[in-house]
Amino acid sequence: MSLSMSIAAVILGSSSFAAPEVSYFPGSYFEARAKATLQRRAMGKWPGPSQIVGRWQSGDLKHREKMAILLGASASHDPILLPLYREAVTSANDRMRMAAAYGYRDLLGDALPDVTGGVELADAELLAREMDLVVQTLRERPLVEFWLQGALMSEGGSMPGWRGLVLNRSQGICFSAVEKILEFNDVSYLTTAYRHAVQKRTKISLMRLLEAVALQTFFTKPNNSRAGWGSKDIDEALKAADAFVDYWIDVRCTTDPDLILSSSMKTMGVSDVQPLAPSSYDVWLRVLKHGAVAWHMMAARQLYNLGGRWSQLSSLQAEAQPQIEARDELILWYRLLPSHVLNRGNPKAASQP
Repeated sequence: MSLSMSIAAVILGSSSFAAPEVSYFPGSYFEARAKATLQRRAMGKWPGPSQIVGRWQSGDLKHREKMAILLGASASHDPILLPLYREAVTSANDRMRMAAAYGYRDLLGDALPDVTGGVELADAELLAREMDLVVQTLRERPLVEFWLQGALMSEGGSMPGWRGLVLNRSQGICFSAVEKILEFNDVSYLTTAYRHAVQKRTKISLMRLLEAVALQTFFTKPNNSRAGWGSKDIDEALKAADAFVDYWIDVRCTTDPDLILSSSMKTMGVSDVQPLAPSSYDVWLRVLKHGAVAWHMMAARQLYNLGGRWSQLSSLQAEAQPQIEARDELILWYRLLPSHVLNRGNPKAASQP
């Protein structure tokens, strides 16, 4: 065996995908408890998606390890993993088909199917054909645009020049998928979708996602609890979002996330910071603790990118009690870290998810 092959073998064999949570799939306990534990481990300790593909293709994985990958790695929402689900969904093993069908929807950010009754081979073949079309579409368009197209199509609109498959889903499902996969670099797709949206409800959802990804506050509830809020406040918020989009697209001619985030941070009194650099770790921690609720999702995501703990917070449901509890739990986790970890120059180097 050559040296390069030996190194590859060490890399591919260095991580275990053993997951006791697989035993609870499918079922209510898996949904309520086991899935979160499995996916947190997958996002914190497993190798990256490309290495997972390599392990899968090596032929060395056991049945339960493949099941774990199908159910755990979907949290990354990385389309590079789609061929694994395509292979597994036509397996002769029923539980493998169930995990593939469930994990595939989860990977896309889609509504999750009920597979407790199993997945018939005929249904698996239909799903495999859909996967082929999805893979073909995502070769040309990113996953976030895939779902934005679905949201606009529901009102008769479209992203510019769209070609490819569109899943017939409600706007609620489409926007829920968008926020699960949203990254700072996706701000250009959000501004484009906002410009092409027609219905007010569509623009409101896009406005809230723009607040998250750009650290902006377009909508503010009145401080006086007796005053209430209504359509007038929403209209003013949409005007502010219109001005934001017009400024960055028409005046600045850019949607570069570093420039947008730097501008937003300056209004908070934070200057001379590269928003997406490791040195910004403490800034994002303060955003998570003290920033507007709309920002918590992306703050948690950036802290994870810098070596923190993975946590799937929501922007569209940021004020719901489960989200508040999840954020508080995440903040507690950061507080319990040793001080030398919080103050390190490169948080990723000493992460303990």
